[in-house]
Amino acid sequence: MVRNMEKYRLHTGWTFCLDERNEKEETAPSEGFRAVTLPHDWSTDYPFDPESDTCGSGGYAKAGIGWYQRTITISENDIKSRQIILYFEGVYMKSSVFVNGTYAGGHIYGYTPFEVDITALVHEGENEILVRVDNSMQPGSRWYSGSGITRDVWLEKRHPIHVARYGMYLTTDEGNLNISTTLHTSECMKNDDSLSLNFVLKDNDGAEIAKKNIELKNDWMEADLDAAILSGMDEDVPKTLCQLQTSLSIQVENPVLWDHETPYLYELTTILKKNDTVIDERTDKVGFRNIKFDAKKGFLINGKHVKLNGVCLHHDGGCVGAAVPPEIWRRRLEKLKDMGVNSVRCSHNPPDEALLDLCDELGFYVMDEAFDEWRLMKAKEIGSNTHESHGYSMYFDACHEWDLKTMLYRDRNHPGIVLWSIGNEIPEEVVVGGEELAVELSGYCHTIDPTRKVTLAHDQIAAEPYSARDAFMDKIDVVGYNYVGRWRERAELLYDADREEHLDRCVIGTENPSAGYIRSDYNFEVDPGSFWNKPYYTAAVTVGKLLRYTMVHDFVAGDYMWTGIDYLGEANWPQRSAGCGCLDTCGFEKDAFYFYKSVWNQNEKFAYLCPHWNLKLEKGTVLPVICYTNCEDAELFVNGRSFGVKSKGFPCYGMTERYGHFDRYRRPANTDDLFLSWDVPFEPGKIEVVGYHDGKEVCRYNVETTGEAAAIKLTVDKTSVDADGRSVVQAEIRIVDSKGRIVLDASPQLDFALEGDGEIIGIDNGDPACHEQWKETKGRHAFNGMAYAVIRAGQNKGELKLTVTSSDNILTNASATIQAC
Repeated sequence: MVRNMEKYRLHTGWTFCLDERNEKEETAPSEGFRAVTLPHDWSTDYPFDPESDTCGSGGYAKAGIGWYQRTITISENDIKSRQIILYFEGVYMKSSVFVNGTYAGGHIYGYTPFEVDITALVHEGENEILVRVDNSMQPGSRWYSGSGITRDVWLEKRHPIHVARYGMYLTTDEGNLNISTTLHTSECMKNDDSLSLNFVLKDNDGAEIAKKNIELKNDWMEADLDAAILSGMDEDVPKTLCQLQTSLSIQVENPVLWDHETPYLYELTTILKKNDTVIDERTDKVGFRNIKFDAKKGFLINGKHVKLNGVCLHHDGGCVGAAVPPEIWRRRLEKLKDMGVNSVRCSHNPPDEALLDLCDELGFYVMDEAFDEWRLMKAKEIGSNTHESHGYSMYFDACHEWDLKTMLYRDRNHPGIVLWSIGNEIPEEVVVGGEELAVELSGYCHTIDPTRKVTLAHDQIAAEPYSARDAFMDKIDVVGYNYVGRWRERAELLYDADREEHLDRCVIGTENPSAGYIRSDYNFEVDPGSFWNKPYYTAAVTVGKLLRYTMVHDFVAGDYMWTGIDYLGEANWPQRSAGCGCLDTCGFEKDAFYFYKSVWNQNEKFAYLCPHWNLKLEKGTVLPVICYTNCEDAELFVNGRSFGVKSKGFPCYGMTERYGHFDRYRRPANTDDLFLSWDVPFEPGKIEVVGYHDGKEVCRYNVETTGEAAAIKLTVDKTSVDADGRSVVQAEIRIVDSKGRIVLDASPQLDFALEGDGEIIGIDNGDPACHEQWKETKGRHAFNGMAYAVIRAGQNKGELKLTVTSSDNILTNASATIQAC
């Protein structure tokens, strides 16, 4: 969303201080401030600590209390004719904003935005802004939260009469764009004043295709309870606030429909005029589409049945923590798209709006989730979440209505959002009376946005000793199942266990295990104490069974695999992050990526083999070689010797038209798994797979035993970047041998150096047990042949040069040049 007002992103000019004084001290320290750029997550600035109060849930990161300081310049004209607003997209957590020493406002929940009206507190000239952020009550989250002003901050100077921040509600049906607009004002309108709204709709090429104007009557009403939320305030409705609402429709002939394959977006410009003078202007993206969840057919988009191939995503970006540049999300989402993912679940909190914008643009269906806790605190008895004492349940009664409604109002115009989730694994699902809260929260969703259904991710369906109650689930539009095969015979029956008794129930898999494990980490032993890290040769067996079921049963709308990407926290020392994703924290593809791609992406035939062939095994040791492919058949060769052609039995095809007739050739199958496996004796050299379709070779893939590490290979995702102080370049580092092959068992120490006006804001290697500080540039280990760095451009144009060398100077170094424009 963009507004044509005086609006400035306040990303530079800030200083920060971690407050090591008494936590009750509410005045800023007098010293210790250092320059930072927003968004900023101070938890990434300090070492990992096994004794940290955040514990494994929070990734053993530093939390505490921090202060941010900046000055802003206000003119005399601004004070006379404008409202001066600070808009925070996200501050984790418990923020207090001070202007010229006076408290101006604040917010508790770190994942929802808020605005502070500072008009009455500023004066002409320089004004000091202080923001206190209190994330000291630890452990405070079941995953890494980050600490600080982790999303964008804006200074806005707006006319007293304006379109409310979330005052546009856009819906589409059969070529109609339905527009509901809410205006806000804090000044009195004269009887002879005139107001008008002009709407202009343009297609994806910028051509005008429809417009409409409307003259408004001065039918201002006293603001209702939701008016403050519509504006983004986190306070009671100001007595002077009034609102005016209007609705209309614009008809579009044969609009291009939005879906995951063709994410076509129109652009609506809204212009507000007073006495023919423009006083506010904004643009919104529009996607024409129709969504439906059906108890028999699952999910339908524009009348077409589509299976939701989903992944759960936490909000962190690996080495940048919770302050994630949009370019990092773009790279990650593009990789997930290649994997065949068409949907993401925002686990377990409202996401950065930049992520939602990218989902609209790239074509992802979104489950937008509000809470991980309601009134009842979670207290898991296994893993790292053993001491949950400061979660959202502490603030639920005071904040839940504001936070949920803020998410709904902010996000309801995104065409990618197809489901509202009101909670994840909520203990109230097993408690008598818990359904009353489900009704309340669902009611907010249905009132604010009646076009979408509501889900909740249940983890206690048929659980022991306490089970989710039907009285609770009956209040949920689309019942979400977490780990559907967890209990007793459900490991075999899956959704069949409930289907017969609940034929009218819409069903979706909101969270189920992935085939992920640590990148290029090939162990051959089963660790009974590990929930996620399974041997490579068994990782896809159980998850493949659920995938087969989901794909052939239309009533299951889809499934969200845990997780699409490794995330910080929810770990046990020495690990500080969870390794269950298909991409690691660097965004590098793991073996699981290719497993899901072989099932979900049929666009281009491919084959992939694991493990790598640098294994430290005795010659002749028999081991499984796994092939993930979307080809019908595949043949494995070891040093040129064939180990046979194999075929998957899924999907099966029956006879058609007459007895004995098959539309497709009945291939002899070797397995009912969604992957192929050969047991072969190990010998150094090369393993190669050939993929066949309709009996013809369509692809090849090989893995070789490499030589010793000889050089560093460096690639960047762009060679030019905006010199705006916020845009980033992402660098991938690979350790290669003398023939340029990646040495997947090499982990040398590397040194990073950047010349020019820029900054290395994070370095990572994807190892969940690596304790090197994110911003340290010397002595950084690659992990299994790879590393990753993020460079942020400064504000001066010129050349940036990144150089990576080995700390022992043995490897040939590498460099890349980027132009800051």
